[in-house]
Amino acid sequence: MTKKIALLISILCTYFSVQAQEKVLELPDSFSSTPSLSKESYALPNQLLDGLMLLLEERKKFKSYLFDANYALKAKITTEVLPHKYKNLLGYNIHENNYSLFFTNNRNTKFGVQIFDFKNEVSSIKLLDFKLKKEMFIDAVNYKNKIHILTVSKGTSDLNIYTFDKNLTAHKNVVSLKHLEYKNPINGFTFFAHNIFSHNDIAKIESNSPNVIETTSKEIKIYQQNQQLILSFDHRIKNTHLYYIDLNTYQTTHKTIEKPSYKEEGFVKSNSYIFDNKIFQIASSNKKMKFTIKDLSTKEKIREYAIHKKDTITFKNSPIIQEGGGAFPGISENQVREMEKTAKYLRKISSANLGISVYKVDGKYNIILGGTKKINSGGTFASGFGTVGTIGSTGAFSVGFNPTFYGYGGYSSTKSTYINCLFDVNFNHVKGDIPLNSFDRINDFEDTLDDPFAVNLFRHHQQLHFGYFDRKDKTYKLYKFEK
Repeated sequence: MTKKIALLISILCTYFSVQAQEKVLELPDSFSSTPSLSKESYALPNQLLDGLMLLLEERKKFKSYLFDANYALKAKITTEVLPHKYKNLLGYNIHENNYSLFFTNNRNTKFGVQIFDFKNEVSSIKLLDFKLKKEMFIDAVNYKNKIHILTVSKGTSDLNIYTFDKNLTAHKNVVSLKHLEYKNPINGFTFFAHNIFSHNDIAKIESNSPNVIETTSKEIKIYQQNQQLILSFDHRIKNTHLYYIDLNTYQTTHKTIEKPSYKEEGFVKSNSYIFDNKIFQIASSNKKMKFTIKDLSTKEKIREYAIHKKDTITFKNSPIIQEGGGAFPGISENQVREMEKTAKYLRKISSANLGISVYKVDGKYNIILGGTKKINSGGTFASGFGTVGTIGSTGAFSVGFNPTFYGYGGYSSTKSTYINCLFDVNFNHVKGDIPLNSFDRINDFEDTLDDPFAVNLFRHHQQLHFGYFDRKDKTYKLYKFEK
């Protein structure tokens, strides 16, 4: 009887998970049914109005569709893609009915724009005379329907923000990151912001979605919260440096937050994660680990948890897990192993890239603590995507363009060790199973599909949207998921 009840609960959970979405549009004959041809799809939500542009790519052609707030088709354009060297999609500008998509080459030295004029249903290409002069490309963000390209001047701590207007003219604002500078105590060499960006990986964080440890373990992270850009730097063992940049005024605020390793010796790795106006910091060695939660406004400590290698971890809601892909159970299809000893967990995470990930599910904080390391190069996305890290004949898209999609896929070329934890609003540990998050529900839905092509996941109207091409009925379908 008990087994039957458990089975019924499992079936009901799967049913309601799959029913938590609504089909919002279909595009018949959007792609060919030939599986050997690369197919990709992208979404460009209007950040000021309610419109949405979908871009489908196949055979060196773009099919672009413009929809209104109710997903009704307003216009369609079919055109050739940019020259092959413009591989990476960075972002876009929107002015009235013109959508301008910015692409760059692999070295980020040449920039081209594909312009879609939906009023006249025509497309054009403009190659920009925009060159980085002794600068290193960092990333690009979209705000108020305008692309902002971030660079750092070589040999300095100047962060350059280029904003492009409706005429595709770049306007430059410079922000100082001078608080990052420090001297090497051995040879007196000064490390500027440029040196720090050059020697550390950078991650674009979408805080409204779950993020895998492979992403959050990066020591430089970029968060975008409305008009505010937050840059976090964890390259030093003792402190987290935060820069808040207002994209309206370019005024900048700097904060330094002490890590658990600030006063206590013996830690070899550290990192942080920003969520819900709090900073979650972790420090570890092969002998111990400590993580803290602080209020970002006051810097006051809210809660602290610590373990030593002989301890039992009392605040975990999962076994100690090691897997070959993304750090959200169920998404990666790679092998999963469970460990028992805390000492082995500490040894694994402290020899890897340490990370912490936070997401709120059903009013509780799901916190993942762990580490990840690369096991080979040139990995691709996991989770039913096939090889999705490329834009067909155009090349590879910028991770920063759609961090939601990137976070859902995770990596397949890393090995992660982590624990999954659950806490209430006061950060007391809560026993029980981890509730399903939004990516889990979408993954359950994807599992019901038969070999989807051109998969895309993005946020529009503050809701997650999942699109794919159904080869059987030759139709591209878009679903939105409940909040």
